[in-house]
Formats: sequence, structure tokens, C-alpha cells
Amino acid sequence: MRILVVDDEKIISGALQRIFARGGHEVRTANHGVDAIRLVEEASPPFDFCFIDLLMPEISGATILDLVRQRMPEAKVFMMTAYGDLAVREDLLKRGAVRVLAKPFEDITKVPELLK
Repeated sequence: MRILVVDDEKIISGALQRIFARGGHEVRTANHGVDAIRLVEEASPPFDFCFIDLLMPEISGATILDLVRQRMPEAKVFMMTAYGDLAVREDLLKRGAVRVLAKPFEDITKVPELLK
């Protein structure tokens, strides 16, 4: 499967990249919104799964979520945030996220179970 990981915290994006790659997945990472938008626009074939941090400098994860929904309607998008109150979570789900994941992760090695 093709997976996009977008997080301005390189330790998070790097850890997820390694974990998913060990599972045999093709993984692309972006550490800010500009790179994420480029990867989404250039993706061929499209990504199957996207893990996107909500709060990032310059371009919000919600903006990237909207672009993914337009360009890759079949992709499953998981938003990640440490600041997700109920209203934020509901908005992200209405915009097309399949789930909002709370950071910090209790056990980041269990994230790949979401691909099932």
C-alpha cells in the first residue's frame, strides 16, 4: 500500500515511516504543508492511506485533508493532533477523515493496525 505521512515533528514522521516500511508499504513523508501538497498533487498512483498532523506551520493539516479528499476520494485519511477538542474532531470527520488520532501516541508501533 502507498502511505503518506505528514507531520512537522520529524521524530513522528520518521518513526511512522520506518514502522510502515517494515510492513512492506511504500511510504512518503512531508514535514510541512508545501511538501505535502506537492506529494498529493504528483502522486501516481494515489495514496491508499494518509496520516496528517493537524497543526503545522504555514499550511494546516485540515487544508491538506481537503486536498486529499478532492484528489484521492478513495484514500483513508487519519488526522493526528494533540489539541483535538470535540468540535475540532467533529469538523475533521465531517471533512472526510476516517479517524482522529490523539498525540502523543500511547504506542506508535500499533498505528499500522489501523491499515486493516
